Amino acid sequence: MKFLKVFALIGLLLMTGSVCAQGRITGRVQDKNSKENVEYATISVLKASDSSMVNGNVSDSRGHFTVDKLKYGKYIVRISFIGYEDLYSEKPVVISEARPHVDMGRLYLLATAEMMEAVEVTAERTMVEYQLDKRVVNVEGNIVTSGGTASDVLENVPSVAIDNDGSVTLRGSSNVKVLVDGRSYELLNSDLEVLLQQISASSIESVEVITNPSAKYDPEGMSGIINIKLKEKASGALGWNGVANLNFGAPMPMLIPDNLPQFMPTTTGSVSMNYTTERYSINFAADAGNRNRARSGWSKIERRRNGMAYERDSIVESSVNGGFMYGFKLGGEYYFDNRSSLLASYQYHGGSHNREGISESSDLFNLDQHRNYRQNDTNGHGHNNHSINLSWIKKFDRPNQELSIDLTTAFNQSPGDGTQEQFFYDQAYNYQHYELRKTDNMRKDKSINILANYAHPFSDKWKLETGYEGNILFSDIDNKYYVTEYDSNQTLTTYLDELSAVHYNYQQHVHGIYATVGGQVTEQFSVQAGLRGEYSLVKGEDLEHPCLSVVDKPDWQLYPTVHASYNISEKQSLQVSYSRRVRRARMWHLNPYLRVDEGDQISFGNPNLNPEFTNAFEISHNLSLEKTNIFTSIYYRQTNNMMTRYGFMWGPDSAAHYAPWMEYMPEFEGNWASTWQNLSTGFNYGLEFIIDRQVNKWWKLNLSVNLYQSHIKGTELMNYQDQSAFRGNVKLNSYMALPNDWTIQVSGQYNSPWFDLQTTMDGNIWFDLAVKKDLWARRATVNLRVSDFLMTGGWGHTTDNSQIYRVMKNRRISPVVTVGFTYKINNGLKRSEHDKHGHSHDNGGGSDYDSEGSY
Repeated sequence: MKFLKVFALIGLLLMTGSVCAQGRITGRVQDKNSKENVEYATISVLKASDSSMVNGNVSDSRGHFTVDKLKYGKYIVRISFIGYEDLYSEKPVVISEARPHVDMGRLYLLATAEMMEAVEVTAERTMVEYQLDKRVVNVEGNIVTSGGTASDVLENVPSVAIDNDGSVTLRGSSNVKVLVDGRSYELLNSDLEVLLQQISASSIESVEVITNPSAKYDPEGMSGIINIKLKEKASGALGWNGVANLNFGAPMPMLIPDNLPQFMPTTTGSVSMNYTTERYSINFAADAGNRNRARSGWSKIERRRNGMAYERDSIVESSVNGGFMYGFKLGGEYYFDNRSSLLASYQYHGGSHNREGISESSDLFNLDQHRNYRQNDTNGHGHNNHSINLSWIKKFDRPNQELSIDLTTAFNQSPGDGTQEQFFYDQAYNYQHYELRKTDNMRKDKSINILANYAHPFSDKWKLETGYEGNILFSDIDNKYYVTEYDSNQTLTTYLDELSAVHYNYQQHVHGIYATVGGQVTEQFSVQAGLRGEYSLVKGEDLEHPCLSVVDKPDWQLYPTVHASYNISEKQSLQVSYSRRVRRARMWHLNPYLRVDEGDQISFGNPNLNPEFTNAFEISHNLSLEKTNIFTSIYYRQTNNMMTRYGFMWGPDSAAHYAPWMEYMPEFEGNWASTWQNLSTGFNYGLEFIIDRQVNKWWKLNLSVNLYQSHIKGTELMNYQDQSAFRGNVKLNSYMALPNDWTIQVSGQYNSPWFDLQTTMDGNIWFDLAVKKDLWARRATVNLRVSDFLMTGGWGHTTDNSQIYRVMKNRRISPVVTVGFTYKINNGLKRSEHDKHGHSHDNGGGSDYDSEGSY
């Protein structure tokens, strides 16, 4: 009943409102003497009647600005910038139905007598900005991620989390599409976890969280899209600008267990340079570093047959993940004129990722302990990724009419190897069961992404956006497994395990055509509707075992989207949205090769896996008060043909179900196995709210809470029993700007316990602390970061069914202390020689508009 009341209220609001359009004011800000563009100038639009603030914006790198969402009426425009006199419009700017768009042309600022030789402007933005179909999280000022990577950044983004396996989740769901600068991570690197470790936090400008994307976006991902926006270039005006930073960190040695290395450093460094003129810009960025992480934990496993225990093991384990990264990006943009430009860039990411693990297993079921063993695991793989991007944009005379074409091609090569040795302490038992498995693998990826988009305004109220997007991916993975064991003469013998070897060839084609139409019905009410048609083709084949299932799945689908926004008042608004989403099986979901993991666990893909489809609904409300912004969202998702990882005990009976693509291997009997399966239907719904609070001039808080309930209809795998689970997540960020350019930030996160189909996941909580000090007129910064300073970070889970009882607990090695240094290279806005010598200026700082747009 409560939901019915909410929908009734929404319907009433959408049917009300006055019929009044909105307009906008545009222009370009320049230095009066040098005629150089002024970036980050503050544009304020004031009511002519009482000079109260209505709206505002800042100018971009070429001095251009746009202030929109203005009601019909008379306004005064004020332009401000450090080192310049404020500029006011000489007469009111009139927005009317006859002239909803006013272009003020060039606006010249006059420098004050005390203007510095170079000025750097730092505009502090709110942490979260809310738009019609997405939330933009600005992370440049987040100092608790300094010296970190993209993984650390995402862990501090509201609604986003990274689980213990490195998977990214949005609102508690791992079915999310991750983009980097609008491109799927598969097009840049096939392993998301590794790619996030290769992107330094200092290179990220913002993170876009799109929980219900419009038809313009790829519909992949049930819970939405996360787009990591990288910095295109260093901020600044004309000339050379740049920034360099260096970070060093390590866990505190006295808190590291004896079985782990006592010194595990992490070092990162980066430099970004940009040279800009009126006609072109050139940018270069490079970064490198190494990263080490460690964990320790224990497991208790009871294997059952017909509900009765026949084996109990206790396992103590620890592991170290390490590696290094390096990369660079070289690009440039040429401006043909103020309305068209061409951008080209080349980017390289390289490095390696290594893991070493040790497990000590004790047999608790057999008193003679003859099955006690030690298992050593090593895994390493390198990455060499090259990508080339070309982007062309053309703006027409009509405002907001624009054509853009984007082409990206990428090549990735990932060689790797690994070993797994299981050595039993009882020599007689060791002769019978000792095993050393070695893996040699090579993965190669080629991809191409084409995006063409055209925006056409019918009027100042309505706009059509249409285009084409094509994604083509080719992957080839060749894995060879070599087994070493004792023969009948107790002599070690090595042979190729042909049954486990795999040479998988995979390709995916997705071609989509989309169109969205949106605009304002009234001043308060805006709508956008879209439709995307896609053809997809997934192919997969194991060349080592051609008799196994071959994947060849073409598909045609339509994906409608609807967004509506209602401005209840100047301080609060309401949004309603719907979209249809898809989650397609990836290569690792379909690939039938067998993977052997720690703790007697195996996993393999399912070539018969089909995509899942989701209908997503969302209602959100935004309230802006004087010092507080409150965002509330209610969401509901229905997913058909759900994809999920399902676990079972490997044995003759259970393995028979997977015989069409996975032969039974008796050496793994009793191991816990997992593969991907399609379930029937799932429902989930939740409540999310985000609060931004400016407590006072020096203290700002951001709190986000997500409460999430899921329900899955029972299938044969689940004994036809429905499953329900509740999950909660809380994130807190506190920023304190203290005197003498000191800043302190504390961030914390709590995840409640939750049930995931077969396993109960433990809750966890941790806090990070960071302190920053600006130096040399804010040209340099020193920061200190302590992650998980209360040493509460950890995770675990419990599985209890008729086949297995397993408890696993792990904790990260913390706290980790990181020290960083950043230096900004910025010429700022150069004054003309005439102004440097103190010669007289032109009259005052008043209006000085040229004929290109005088009003």
